[in-house]
Amino acid sequence: MSEPFVLRPIEEADIAAVAAIEDASGLQQRSPGARREELGDDRTRGLVLEVGGEVVGVGSLWMAPDDAHISSVAVAGEARRRGHGRRLVTALVALSGSLGAEAVTLEVRASNGAARALYRGCGFEEVGERRRYYPDGEDAVIMTLALGAGG
Repeated sequence: MSEPFVLRPIEEADIAAVAAIEDASGLQQRSPGARREELGDDRTRGLVLEVGGEVVGVGSLWMAPDDAHISSVAVAGEARRRGHGRRLVTALVALSGSLGAEAVTLEVRASNGAARALYRGCGFEEVGERRRYYPDGEDAVIMTLALGAGG
């Protein structure tokens, strides 16, 4: 049986929990000030996933005129392998379509087989790479999902 969850927009009160999840997941964090600025920026969207009133996942995207870029998806360690990553990706894709995106792109570490499989399972295709994309020099795989006009 699936545990009940809530997906909702990131709020200022979530910033510390989001930072902790991103840090534990090895993601580059935005400073608390930058995260607060994003809350009021029409080009960015962020979602949190709550279970039992606790934030256990986060996803963010940036909007361009015709497409969206998923900038992060992270789930707290103890909440992984329960479908929360898929829920976040599916919600970000749906949000992108509702905002008029024709495609969604993202980068993922070349070594992150689990994330690559998750994204492929959500319909993304591997379309290229970015050499030495990450601060440690690891390459990124570029993945894209075509939505069509208006999602």
